[in-house]
Amino acid sequence: MDYRETEEQKMIREVAHKFAQNEIKPASMEYDHKPDARDTYPWALLKKASKLGLRTMSIPAEYGGGGINDLTTMMLVVEELGYGDNGFAASIRHTIGLSAWMNALCTREQKDEFFPQIVNDDTFVTAYAGTEPNSGTDNAMMSEVPGAGMQTYAEKAGDEYIINGAKHFISNGGIAKLLLVSARTDRKLPLSQCRSVFLVPSGTPGLTVGKHHNKLGRRLINSGQLFFDNMRVPARYMVRRETDAAKFQSFLIPATMIGTFRDAYDELVAYCKVRIQGGKPIIRHQLVAAEISSMRVKIEAARALLYRQAWCWQNQYEYDSQLTLLIRPMLNQITGHMAYQIQELCGAPGVDREMRFEKLSRDLLTMVHGPSTYAGFVRGAPGYLPQTELNG
Repeated sequence: MDYRETEEQKMIREVAHKFAQNEIKPASMEYDHKPDARDTYPWALLKKASKLGLRTMSIPAEYGGGGINDLTTMMLVVEELGYGDNGFAASIRHTIGLSAWMNALCTREQKDEFFPQIVNDDTFVTAYAGTEPNSGTDNAMMSEVPGAGMQTYAEKAGDEYIINGAKHFISNGGIAKLLLVSARTDRKLPLSQCRSVFLVPSGTPGLTVGKHHNKLGRRLINSGQLFFDNMRVPARYMVRRETDAAKFQSFLIPATMIGTFRDAYDELVAYCKVRIQGGKPIIRHQLVAAEISSMRVKIEAARALLYRQAWCWQNQYEYDSQLTLLIRPMLNQITGHMAYQIQELCGAPGVDREMRFEKLSRDLLTMVHGPSTYAGFVRGAPGYLPQTELNG
């Protein structure tokens, strides 16, 4: 197994890192502190990311995209973006991941219609609409219980589908120009036997955006509420066949989290080197040094496991899907510990809203929600790549 980056990967990662360090981080506090959730999305940063080709890196070159379908390269990019801000990185990550998903599973006609739109519009982001007010985990696991989970329903009517239902906490949901909407086509069957995905442009009649969720952290990604009221979608916008919702593997989301861990660690180490207590920088106190060292080991261990699993999956070599499932609980444990350590070691600066530590604590805590207590996120959620894309 060779972990060395190619020259192209080094160059792409460096571009992403410089953008995160020089553009995202300096602007993130301003956007984070805006009181109205409708104003926290950094459109100026999105346009700059588009100019660098980050947003469209996974779209084939024939459509004007970056033509990158290598999983490790995508992970390196979103990890570096996560170093700048986890929320904004997640917005870009969704568009990268879903574009790769579309490239693997959509028809030539579907790609011909939507890929040029994504490439030619610097503000075009995509969203996966899965989570609903009364079902999140059930939708990801595709429960075998008849009628359980997702209640958004798509009914065939000639050469169209009529979709009714509601979604919430949809990343990019209030701003996306293309939604990949997950819906069931039978009210009684288990979701695993009746789930389909539809391409839905933002201006489709019957589609309404509700509130923009006002979150604790990760405020630079828009999270929206969506309603479908007799929304008519052409049958040609269904991805693959009815009930054929593709399975996914989760690597881009954890990679983004690793980037945020690195940022929090670097900020904390820098602070501990200049904060004087007991006549010396606190990093020279044995207990503080031990905590910092433990944090570094956990981050490096998590990153090594994540990239190893991604390599094994991509190369179809001794891949253990159960081990991949355990990565997210591992990351969530690190997340909670890091948020605690920021408060413990920083003291008052850790809770001062003018200090970046306070924002990092909120972002870390907001990253924890959900997936550490279920193992279903290999089956379908935003930012995931279809196995068919990378394994032939």
